[in-house]
Amino acid sequence: MAITVKQVAERVGLPSRTIRYYDRIGLVPAEQRSAAGYRLYSVADEGRLRFIQQAKTLGLSLEEIRGLLAAAEGGCGETLPELARLLERKIVEIDERISELHAFRDQLADYAAGKSAFANPDCCGHGSFCGCLDDVPEP
Repeated sequence: MAITVKQVAERVGLPSRTIRYYDRIGLVPAEQRSAAGYRLYSVADEGRLRFIQQAKTLGLSLEEIRGLLAAAEGGCGETLPELARLLERKIVEIDERISELHAFRDQLADYAAGKSAFANPDCCGHGSFCGCLDDVPEP
């Protein structure tokens, strides 16, 4: 049974434009076209779209999902190890980002604490334009 973009979009809960985009980039290409030129999708394509949706929920990029889809062609024995590898890498990336955000938060708190010492509105001398941020440290 072949269904149109609109029909598969309604069934999987994705915008039609997303499905067309996935077709354009070769992630879920429409294997068939109707006589009028409409993209037609199969039940297997619908499953792939649901798989992509779930993978996106896990924070995977489309390129990561492309690799995971390739692994999924070989069944769970290939999918699960690839998924574990991707998720482990994603966790490491998140931990690194959390560390960066903690350091940035501390930097902002230190800067804010130093600024609060200057309750005088004329603290920067106000040259041609306000210089209140002239002492912001370089990243």
